Amino acid sequence: MDTKSGTISNRLIISGLIWGLAFRLMEEGSAGAVHFLVNISIPVILLFLLFQLRVLGAGDIKLFSVAGGFLTTTQLFYLIPTAFAAAAVIGGVKLVYIALTVGYAYGTRTLMHFSTAIFIGYLIVVWGWGIA
Repeated sequence: MDTKSGTISNRLIISGLIWGLAFRLMEEGSAGAVHFLVNISIPVILLFLLFQLRVLGAGDIKLFSVAGGFLTTTQLFYLIPTAFAAAAVIGGVKLVYIALTVGYAYGTRTLMHFSTAIFIGYLIVVWGWGIA
């Protein structure tokens, strides 16, 4: 959805949060609700400054929160830098591609859909993809 329209639907975010809470409650009982609330709050607190600087969109932070609803706190703290590393690789590849195909002029802005990097980071953290 992010790559097609440039936004992440709030209905999709709310659906993910509901499923994350249900997953936590099934796995951990009532203590899961506390872990869920902590994990969905961490991305908002840590990434708010990047939102203010217009580095990240609100949908990206909400997507991190949805992922936090499903992950442990440790996995969430691995996900955030892993997603930024994936974004750096994607951005580098995109810059090289643009430079080689159409040329790159100083001051030109290109946007990147950060949800792709979050997804790649999620796969790396949860399933250990790319980690030797």
